[in-house]
Amino acid sequence: MSQLEEDTSWIHVLSEPHQNELKNALLQFKESVATNGLAQKVREGTLLPSKDNFILPTLGPLLEQAQLDLEEGCGVVLFQNFPLDCSEDDSRLMYGGMLSYIGTPQPQTVMGELLQPIQDEGQANLYERRGSKHHLGLPVHNDGCDVVGFLCRRTHLSGGETILASAVAIHNEMLRTCPDQLTILYQDFANAWQDYMYPEGRNTEATTLPRTWSAPVFSERDGEICCRYSRFYTDRAQNFPGVAQMSESQIDALDTFDRYINDKENWQYRRHFQEGDVMFVNNHVLLHSRTEFINGEELHNQRQLYRAWMAVPNSRPLAESMKVFFGNVEPGSQRGGVKKEFMTVS
Repeated sequence: MSQLEEDTSWIHVLSEPHQNELKNALLQFKESVATNGLAQKVREGTLLPSKDNFILPTLGPLLEQAQLDLEEGCGVVLFQNFPLDCSEDDSRLMYGGMLSYIGTPQPQTVMGELLQPIQDEGQANLYERRGSKHHLGLPVHNDGCDVVGFLCRRTHLSGGETILASAVAIHNEMLRTCPDQLTILYQDFANAWQDYMYPEGRNTEATTLPRTWSAPVFSERDGEICCRYSRFYTDRAQNFPGVAQMSESQIDALDTFDRYINDKENWQYRRHFQEGDVMFVNNHVLLHSRTEFINGEELHNQRQLYRAWMAVPNSRPLAESMKVFFGNVEPGSQRGGVKKEFMTVS
């Protein structure tokens, strides 16, 4: 990931005019919401601004270029100096307005929430915990969407490095050094759905979907590689009845991949989020993670990010094997996020 250190063209700093555009667009959006009786949906987190009602004359084109760069460039774009001199709700809406120029936010909870606060809510000691709700480090993984976005509102006292690793670069290195193991990663692996999608951790009321799904770590269509990886849920699936146990060669292939993605010196890029950072990551080509962080006693030293899962109009085609997870594999389609079969709201 040395490319990200050597070439910083993926980093942009919002100017004062850009900040003013966001604030002016926010005022116009709030007026529109009030006029059309949509305030409740905004409060529930199921309605965000769109390009049509959040006009950004000069920042908009920069965000549209970022949309292209995420697919055609290095797979990550960072905007710094996002305005935070406002309420939390207003910063969420301005962030949502920026998102509309990148893609369409997808639901992250069974209730349809489009933005998720990433903050320590004391779930560290729970077996069925979400990575967004505790302070511990996370395994290197990617999320179930085309692009994931993060807004940093508050930072922490220590720790909490953000980690990026190029799945495509590692794929190509494995093709050169251990092609047999790479071939195995193109085979299906059973994965557990996240526990929060099931009432009391069981497949009972919310869905008829089975408790696990199967897909390869790497897939390819029309020359485009896609990586879908979360070792935690692959290992979790081994505990469910009826799931075939992984072979030694499958475990070895996953272990080899893990050694690459956890190699800090050679295959990772690390940085600390700063307040006002907005980062977008292409989930098909980059993996991400964070190290454990420690919060302070004061609110301003308690880490808070806002995460978005997005489908983007210029997304790559996905292999048919990804349909079970993404729902739609055609390029530019609406896909990803919590599947409708899990939703508790229509």
